[in-house]
Amino acid sequence: MVLSIISRDTAGYYLILSISIIITALGVIGLILYIIMIFSSLRKTGKPELFIKGWYQVTKNVDIVLILGLLFRAFILQPFIVDGNSMEPNYHNNEYILVDQITYRFREPAHGEVIIFKPPENTATDYIKRIIAVPGETVVIENNQVSINGHILTESYLETPSSTKTNKNIFRRTIKPGEYFAMGDNREHSSDSRDWGVVPRENIIGRAWLAVFPFNNFGFVKNPALNI
Repeated sequence: MVLSIISRDTAGYYLILSISIIITALGVIGLILYIIMIFSSLRKTGKPELFIKGWYQVTKNVDIVLILGLLFRAFILQPFIVDGNSMEPNYHNNEYILVDQITYRFREPAHGEVIIFKPPENTATDYIKRIIAVPGETVVIENNQVSINGHILTESYLETPSSTKTNKNIFRRTIKPGEYFAMGDNREHSSDSRDWGVVPRENIIGRAWLAVFPFNNFGFVKNPALNI
């Protein structure tokens, strides 16, 4: 199932392929050994009901594992592949990330956190951006500087001060309840809240949690607090 939704261009394709082959091989070998054991027991006892009972047990265990895997994928951790350079220099094209889907069930998203969400103008795709402002705050962008409620942000996650392109000289927006203002770290090459507006709370899938591939970037995602 996993291999049916990825291609050779997918980050970590060969790693995923190798793991899938190993898991599949172990499963097949285990199933063959189990069937051999059942037939051996059947030959010794002459009771066919033992085979039926054993096969039912195998099927039930497989179903339980599949259901648990689907639930884990749907509600706890979800894979995400970065597409594009809008989060450079911190997150790169084709980088493989695990998304924490459970934290925001217990608290609201916070400043500086990297989130995965569906943009309001295109809910068929997923975006990755950083939260800049939360409900009740006013964002002002002027002269390539971002201010929240009149306080200029110190953004340690930016490699160098970069253009905060907007469609007008001064950008101002007050964030309403249930809305979040998100921007890419690569300000000159990011389609974000400056272009299409705020991120509705219900569109947020979760926060970036663990960078998995490439291995030189492996580690937990850091979410520095903004100096507001």
